[in-house]
Amino acid sequence: MKRFTNILVGVDLSKGGALVSKKLAKPSREAVERALWLAKLNSARLLFMYSLDVSAKTQHLIQENQGSEPTVVDHAEVVMRRLVERANQEGIEADFRVEFGRSWVNIIRQVLRNAHDLVLVGTRHVSAVKSFLVGSTGIKLLRKCPCPVWLAQPQPDRQMASILVAHDLGPVGDLAMQLGCSMAQLHDAQLHVLHAAEYSEYNTILPQRILAEKADEYRQQAEEHIAAQLDNFDLSLPAQVHFVTKPPDVAILHHIECQRVELLVMGTVARVGISGMFTGNTAERLLPQIPCSVLAVKPTGFKSPVTLK
Repeated sequence: MKRFTNILVGVDLSKGGALVSKKLAKPSREAVERALWLAKLNSARLLFMYSLDVSAKTQHLIQENQGSEPTVVDHAEVVMRRLVERANQEGIEADFRVEFGRSWVNIIRQVLRNAHDLVLVGTRHVSAVKSFLVGSTGIKLLRKCPCPVWLAQPQPDRQMASILVAHDLGPVGDLAMQLGCSMAQLHDAQLHVLHAAEYSEYNTILPQRILAEKADEYRQQAEEHIAAQLDNFDLSLPAQVHFVTKPPDVAILHHIECQRVELLVMGTVARVGISGMFTGNTAERLLPQIPCSVLAVKPTGFKSPVTLK
């Protein structure tokens, strides 16, 4: 299924104290490689984008010197052109942009201008623990970008064996399910679908017997909801559906570890009409600990607080 056709790749060319390095850092290399792989499978076009986040004074000095001697902008464009040339050699239509400003703001504005259907960026790692640290750019994109965002963790193979959809049974969960099924088809991967049910609203008002009946009824409805979605996809392996009563963040992390999940697909906003808001405590607690790549989706009608003005 050709899910993504217009992909924006956020590239970070900075390394150490240098604004531009000829060699991409590992997270950016992963983002580029993943984007090239997806573009070939989906006949998609790519835009590589790098933002120079410098002070207004530094920006003015750089712009003053352009044309007289090579600047960091010129060096950045050399690196970006190489990425475009590599994409072209693989039969992929590609272009690049180098801009001044905050990366997440420029990326979102580019999404709004050109209707990109996926933003793909690399992540920063914390090797002492089995997790990665979602940097400020990743967090801002997850909160405010109107299209799906893929935070890519470096891995040895483009193919994925295990994909997990965190399904809340709401509209944004349905969108995450569609993306997860599409990704499982694309990778011939094992799809896991997780719903973490919480019955706290019943605990103080219903007797135990009625609570158990309500829980059974809820579980049946949840399983029927998920099964109806799965019927729309021809997966190479039967999906495994997991219904638990643990807190969602605990359940997701547990299943990522037990099922060796390489990609988590989830919604990041619960309702339409709340610009740039997270799902709440679950996502805030969960994201800094996730040890795999993340593909996050917003609900239909989501409005980013970032504008083109």
